Order: sequence, then C-alpha cells, then structure tokens
Amino acid sequence: MSTMVNFPKYSHCTLLFVQQADKLLLGMKKRGFGVNLWNGFGGKVDLNETVRQAAIRETQEECGITPIDPKFLGLLKFNMNLDQKTIIVHVFKSTEYTGNITESEEMLPKWFDIDKINYDVMWPDDRIWYPDMLKTNVFFFGEYDFQEHSVITSSNHKIVKEEELLALQKQLSKIPLD
Repeated sequence: MSTMVNFPKYSHCTLLFVQQADKLLLGMKKRGFGVNLWNGFGGKVDLNETVRQAAIRETQEECGITPIDPKFLGLLKFNMNLDQKTIIVHVFKSTEYTGNITESEEMLPKWFDIDKINYDVMWPDDRIWYPDMLKTNVFFFGEYDFQEHSVITSSNHKIVKEEELLALQKQLSKIPLD
C-alpha cells in the first residue's frame, strides 16, 4: 500500500464501530490512508474537539449517521517505524444510531455478518483486536509496530479493566475523552 498521508509525528485519531446483534457496519476506504481496506469510521481529532466528539463527527461525515452514546472500548498505539510516527487510536462502539447510512466520498458503508468479516481486506492488526472489540463490556489496549503500512514487526495486545483503559488514555493523550 503506497498511499501516504502526512500525519504529524504523534497524532490522535478515532475509530467508531456500529454493531447490532450479529452484524457490524464497516466502510470501504475509497481514498487516503487505508484505501481499499474495510474499517470502522474515524479520523483525526480536530483542535478544540474531544475524542468522543471527533468519533461522532467522523462517523457523520463518512457514512451519514449519528451514533448514539458511543462507548470507549479500546486504545491502540501504532508505531509507524518507516515514517517515525506514532498514531494513538481511540476505539468506540455504538449499538444505536440516527439517520440513514449513506456512501460518502471517503467511505462505502456495508453491514457484515460478524462471523463473515473478511480480515484479508483489512489492516493486519485487525484480526488481533477485533474479537475483543466485538464482545460486550471488554476493554483493551494494543501496541503495534509497523515496519511498512502492512507489515507488523511486533504486537502487544491485552484486555484491561475500564479504569486502566481510562488511565492509559490520560497518559497517552493530552486530548480529553469527553
């Protein structure tokens, strides 16, 4: 994957997933970072915006819906060694939303049966942490070193208590969650 995005040396991003029973809403990235891969909805946190506000805004922009009461479930730290950059991703999940799911210039949304998610058309780390994200009331932290955008050289994933996740968020991010 050769599409490069000019992330700062240390950036904060969001991913939001909508899960209803045994279905998960994903979006096929049509341009930019992660093009041609299925993923949740999200992006960079804007100035003067909380992390949760960014997750909701990005979901609205990318698929036309407003998630209701998104729950903060996980924190992912990506060390992009080739670019010497670190990306902190705050992972949210919602079971309800308002609005109509709509394709945008950036994403093509589609519902997937959870047991039929095609990890071959996703980021390589997704098969490590998605199973925990799909569970109810499971919180997690993962750190992944990428040599190239699709090659993981090391990973450390663990389930944590909610209090530990919130402490890690404060430690790794100067941006407020709420």
